[in-house]
Amino acid sequence: MSKHFFCFFSPQHHRYSGYGGSDLARSRSSHALKSRDNSPITERPTRPAIVTAAGSSTSAAADSKDGEAMSSWARYLKNKYGNKIVKDTPSTSSSNASAVPSSSHSHGAGVGVGGSSSSSSGSSAAGRSHASDVSRRLSLGLPLRQANELASSDDDGSKNGVGSPTSPTVAAAAVAGITGAAGTSLRELYLRKRQQLFQLGGRGSEPGSFTWPRGVAVGPDNSFVVADSSNHRVQVFDSNGIFVKSFGEFGCREGEFDCLAGVAINRIGQYIIADRYNHRIQVLDPQGRFLRAFGSQGITDGKFNYPWGIATDSLGFIYVCDKENHRVQVFQSDGTFVGKFGKLGPLEGELEHPHYIAVSNTNRVIVSDSNNHRIQIFDVNGKVLKIIGSEGSDDGQLKFPRGIAVDDQGYIVIADAGNNRIQIYSPDGTFLKTFGSWGSGQTEFKGLEGVGIMSNGNILVCDRENHRVQVF
Repeated sequence: MSKHFFCFFSPQHHRYSGYGGSDLARSRSSHALKSRDNSPITERPTRPAIVTAAGSSTSAAADSKDGEAMSSWARYLKNKYGNKIVKDTPSTSSSNASAVPSSSHSHGAGVGVGGSSSSSSGSSAAGRSHASDVSRRLSLGLPLRQANELASSDDDGSKNGVGSPTSPTVAAAAVAGITGAAGTSLRELYLRKRQQLFQLGGRGSEPGSFTWPRGVAVGPDNSFVVADSSNHRVQVFDSNGIFVKSFGEFGCREGEFDCLAGVAINRIGQYIIADRYNHRIQVLDPQGRFLRAFGSQGITDGKFNYPWGIATDSLGFIYVCDKENHRVQVFQSDGTFVGKFGKLGPLEGELEHPHYIAVSNTNRVIVSDSNNHRIQIFDVNGKVLKIIGSEGSDDGQLKFPRGIAVDDQGYIVIADAGNNRIQIYSPDGTFLKTFGSWGSGQTEFKGLEGVGIMSNGNILVCDRENHRVQVF
């Protein structure tokens, strides 16, 4: 009998709220950080005020049209943040109120400023226009907040703040020197990628060594964590690759793992772990202490068959590659099921063994559709925006892609596992650069897994069967 049959996962034992089916009302975790439910937008005193008045809600016809076009978690975002902005923002907060023109399609821009109006009909129109625009921006995958806004302390609204979980905001990137040495552009920096900068690891169980490393994630300070899969632990390193700490051991209790896979770090430093053979997700605090867990083995909403890659978006939602169920599931930070997309198949929007996932700071959900030898890029509705790659070994072709990462500018790094190489794509999805080959030397790989990108453009690669992480 397999060792896994002796380990039973009880939702009551792990302190998280049950799934609400189609009910998108937020369920509360018992953890102290979950004590507030404030909008991350309405908590920003420095954000330009938005015109509001009696006509603060959209029309029934508009809501119906939005509902038809949106997935469940996109509707949730609209209801939680879009309507709340209009309802909660005081109409007297500014004499020069701002509204986002509905025709604007630019990222983080398009905020027009106009004079205040004493007319209730003008205020009502502005409120309806803004709520409609929030809906439109969500459906397009555009961010709801500006890049220069500070993260709030709310665990649901801004646990990841602005930007992707593995990359800084635009402002932070500028401070960290994202353009590279001597004014080198990011594109030029990636085009030069080939030479290994350093590596860490080697097979073993002592601190800093690995046995089959899989996922990797970069924190806001460029520290990074590695899922040391067959040692059943997470290891944390500083930006120079110096070992800091580790946590976890084999098992199925709180804070224990069984061949973990994907890892993510949110903006308040919590670690989100795909506990693969326990068919669950665990969330741990910055010290590595257990906070909550959700999921169990199964095929219904909120259950998993070997969860693998994991990511968080700019609002803190958790995206999980449910590998053997051939889908992506989306959750709130407390484990409440919100939505899903994908099913087994080779067609657009279908998946076969999705392994890793990344979310850009423009809310593009990027999935390595491994057995279909391609990358699919989705919007927040689960609609396919672009497909990258086809089966093959030429530039831009893929074989069993695994790890995937996206930087703050939208450049995409892919672990092309079947071809034993790394491929880099421009933000528009065009091929840019490839490097690597099979082997155990520098810039050689055996069994590529997770990848990550630091704010200075350094690329982290989990080289699984060489039991190391290489940095380029």
